[in-house]
Amino acid sequence: MKIRVGALLTACAGMTLVGSAWAAEWNVVEDSSAVKFSAVQQGTRFNGAFEEFEATIDFDPADPSSGSIVGVVQTESVNTRDHDRDAALTDADWFNTREYPEARFESESIEEAEDGAYVANGQLTIKGKTNPATMRFTFDTSGSEAQFAGTFTVNRFDYDVGQGWNDTSWIGQDVDVQVDLNLTQ
Repeated sequence: MKIRVGALLTACAGMTLVGSAWAAEWNVVEDSSAVKFSAVQQGTRFNGAFEEFEATIDFDPADPSSGSIVGVVQTESVNTRDHDRDAALTDADWFNTREYPEARFESESIEEAEDGAYVANGQLTIKGKTNPATMRFTFDTSGSEAQFAGTFTVNRFDYDVGQGWNDTSWIGQDVDVQVDLNLTQ
């Protein structure tokens, strides 16, 4: 009798550990993840990415409100495949990467949307300016792997990005950001 009770307690403890592992932090698979953006210059859309970034995702789809998301990009790693534009983006008028080497999103709350996606409300900091930001994302799991796909739009004027470039017919005001992360536990 003691052996069976002991085995049952061990099995229950094991299930508890498995359940808590599900809600554990997810690790980014760097080679297959990306932080990309899209903006408009002279009426033409261009795409770019940040080559260096990190993310901390602690998320359980069964309990989204207990989750948290922190993402940090190294602004100097901007890559639009245009050397002149990339050099300009690191200057003081744009990202000012010497003084502000990072941009950061940190969630304050996460909730499930009616369509099954999720909404992370938080704070976005760029060039030392912090404003509320909302990222809509999907989170698909398969065992110990997950795919995170998030989007949000940044008004560059809210962060003094592109100071002196206020003519939106030359450089667009809004920048669309896409975060695609492959994750493992």
